Amino acid sequence: MTRMATVLAALDNSLAVNPVLVMARALARLLGGRVEAIHVVGEGARAAEEATIAAGVPLRLGHGRVVESLIEAGQADDVAAMVIGARGTIGSDHVVGSTALAVVTSLQTPVVVVPPAAEVGPRIRRVLVPLEGTTSSSLAPRSIIEVASGAEVEVIVLHVDGQDEDDERWTREFLTRFCPWGLGKVRLERRAGRREEILPGVADELQSDLIVLGWAQRLSRGRAPVVRATLARSKIPVMLIPVSVGGEANERA
Repeated sequence: MTRMATVLAALDNSLAVNPVLVMARALARLLGGRVEAIHVVGEGARAAEEATIAAGVPLRLGHGRVVESLIEAGQADDVAAMVIGARGTIGSDHVVGSTALAVVTSLQTPVVVVPPAAEVGPRIRRVLVPLEGTTSSSLAPRSIIEVASGAEVEVIVLHVDGQDEDDERWTREFLTRFCPWGLGKVRLERRAGRREEILPGVADELQSDLIVLGWAQRLSRGRAPVVRATLARSKIPVMLIPVSVGGEANERA
């Protein structure tokens, strides 16, 4: 018997627990899975306990090192994705907090990072997938889009290449080559400019509920400028899918 996929909500003891839980439930609904929450006890568990009781979500209390405990839980075979808050406070200067940073750069499972001020709805209706025009970047989000294609979800592929004119032939060729999900399941938005500058604004303009990015799990200075800019400026949850372990990560989703 196949086990139902689990979306694991990693909760701290801050106000960020609410958007994380809402996002986890929305993603589980999209994937046809279940939600489970985990909180590693450190400074208390009151916020996590109250939020999960209100949401009707089972809560697992962990002990020990926070990052190691979250990574171990996220590696379970039935976990399709983990949802975690970017940081506990809105005014932080960091792109993501230390815990979220350690998890997204280490866990070989898709991770959804939720900004503390995110406006998260109960359903995922529009998914934005930026593609650079490389095979590796196109394969990373493949599974989430295949799932979305069977649901009432609009998938928008964003390609930023310095041109914004409409070219039907180019669009058809791009989708055929880099979107191996079949034509008709996605629509393409083509914009001009720098990807790291364009993406957060486009996501907001298109009223996206989720941004899906493939990446190499490297967030050091000079690396992953699109991921860094999106995490820093977007008020929309971002799903990061490791491309270095594309097959394994994609199968989980």
